[in-house]
Parts: sequence; C-alpha cells; structure tokens
Amino acid sequence: MALDMFSKGVVGLDIGSSSIKAIKLKKNKEGYELTGAEIVNLSSDSVEDLDPEAKHTLYVNTLKKILKQKNIAGSKIVTAILGDSAIIRYIKVPYMPAEELKNSISIEAEQYIPLSLDQVVLDYQVLSESEEENQKKMEVLLVGVKNDIMAQHLQMLKEAGVVPAAVEVDSFSLCNAYDLNSSEQSEGGIKADTVALINMGSKLTTITITEKGIPHLSRDVGIGGNSLTKEIQRELATSFAQAEELKKQQAVIMVESEELLLSSMPGGEDDKSSRIFEAITPALNKMLNDIRRAFDYYESTVKRKPVQKILLSGGTSKIKNIDRFLSERLGIPVEINYPFKNINISSKNFDFDYLRANAVHFNVALGLALRSAEKL
Repeated sequence: MALDMFSKGVVGLDIGSSSIKAIKLKKNKEGYELTGAEIVNLSSDSVEDLDPEAKHTLYVNTLKKILKQKNIAGSKIVTAILGDSAIIRYIKVPYMPAEELKNSISIEAEQYIPLSLDQVVLDYQVLSESEEENQKKMEVLLVGVKNDIMAQHLQMLKEAGVVPAAVEVDSFSLCNAYDLNSSEQSEGGIKADTVALINMGSKLTTITITEKGIPHLSRDVGIGGNSLTKEIQRELATSFAQAEELKKQQAVIMVESEELLLSSMPGGEDDKSSRIFEAITPALNKMLNDIRRAFDYYESTVKRKPVQKILLSGGTSKIKNIDRFLSERLGIPVEINYPFKNINISSKNFDFDYLRANAVHFNVALGLALRSAEKL
C-alpha cells in the first residue's frame, strides 16, 4: 500500500517564514520524477511582525492557494515543523532489539527531554550501531515536540484541507535530499565524509552536520534573511518590501580573495551597495560566529571528524559571494546545494531556467517528498 501511494506521487510541503514551497515526486523504474514545483510568497512585508491570528489566517489562505495548483492537488502530503519548535537529542543506549527499544524509549527519553513526556509528541530513530569498550551500542535520535505546537500545526493544515501523511523536522529533510545526491557530492573527486548542510531561511539558519549520511548534530541559529533585510531597512530608511528587493538585487558581500570594487558597478549604485554591505555585515558576522561555534561543539563534544564541506541552501544563500565569504572565514569548501541532480525532469513540463534560479528554495520540500515510502 505504501509503495502504491508513493508511485502516485507525494508532495513535500515546506511551510517557511516568508513563503511556502511544494515539491511533488513520483517514483518509477528510472528513479524519481519531478511532477510539481511551486513557490508562493506569504507577504511582501515581514510575517514575523503580524499578530498570531493574522499570521494563522495568512498561512491557511496561502496553503489553500498552493494546494489548488493542478500539479499539487489531490496528493499525499508530508510536511515539517521548524527545528526551533522541536527538542532534538542524540543519545547512546546499549544495543537492544527493535521491540525492546520501542518499549523502553520513554524511560530513556525522560533523562533527556526537559518536559514531562505527557506534554510532548515523541519520536525516535536508530542512526547507527557501534562497539564501545566491548559493548555494542546504538546511537538514537530523539525528537520531542510540545503537544500545543503540534496541535497548532495540524489545525492550520486542517483548515487548509490537509491531513498530512507524516510530519518531520525540517532539518532532517535536508538529509533526505542530500542522501539522494551524495554520490555526486565530492570535493576534488573525493567524497566528503562530514558535511554541514546549512539552510539559510528567512527567520532561521539551520545547521545539520552529517557524517557518512547520518545526522549527528542539528542546530538553529536565530539569524536569517529577514535579519539582513531589517538592517537594510534601517540603514536606508525604506519599507521592508523595498529593503527585501534591494537585498535580492544589490547586496554584494566583499571577499578578500579578489578586489571586488563596488565603485566599478554600473549605474552609480556603488554607494548604495556599499551601504547595504555595511548594514548587513554585523548580522553576517554573528551568523558566521554561530556557525563556527556549532562546528567547534561538534568536534569537541560530539567528538567527530571536522566538517570537510558546507552545502548552502535557502533564499539567503542567493546573496552574491555568501558562499565565498563563509569559505574564506571558515577555511572550508562551500558550495551552493542544487537538489535536483538525480531527479528526472521533463523539459515539456518545467522551465529549467526557473528551476535553476529557484533550486535553493526547494531542498527542504524535496527532502520531505523523498521520505521513504515504507514510513508512509
């Protein structure tokens, strides 16, 4: 039944802070085929500044709009909640059979989830098995979401006419998308074992570090594209919508490896671009420091290999030179994460230029659509 469901297509629905993205995939003999891709912006203004009721109504109406699209409508849907809404813990337990783990996971979770377990929706996944001091152990991912947060999410979907087949945490859907392309994700012809998947959204920047395809750390940083937009808005005394457009069109990050002279820009825009760069620099540096702290924690506390490569996604990753800025400051290769490398796409149904220009927006949605059929 699950495989039949997947053969008819599954939609990954990424409900972000500034837009909603949907990807529909079908699985066939050749692999995965893209049959739908949609982005609908929520508002030209900052959604974060709306009161809860207005925000809820906006999300419901936007969901209804995207779900009416003919290539999305009538499909099974997998959606996600933001990582900052979840309690995520990586734990090690003695090896035990699956049924025994299922029966004992609540006891284990009480030690790590800082809430009464009757207040959370709890899920877990075995990540790996290992031998330590002659004892076989399992690394287990624990995820807890407060009941009221999950209830709000499901109510919003219900009002939009959606009963999701599954709900994930957005950061782990990035791993699904990465796994599909990992055979092609290499540095200098050598596959990087430890990769940081950094999704730069409007509200948050999500850092997920994987080693050989297994996630070992997930962390949200409270700096996103909206933080940069608001700094531009303040500097240039303009509206949020105008500042957002300026960020997209004129933001350029100065990098040390080349003499990027703003004065060489045509149209006399050099002064404005310089002011934009100066305005966003403090927020960029804070984001950089938070990323560096996550990497340091991973190496020192989780005691894993250093990050060998960074893959960027999300709308903020489209700012010119942000990949080079992070690479120079962190001393790690950085690439923009194109999610459709191993997806079959028909030129009859899609505009390749549109998909390429917007690809970085779709990593989470694609990962949700790739959720294994067995889990559905």
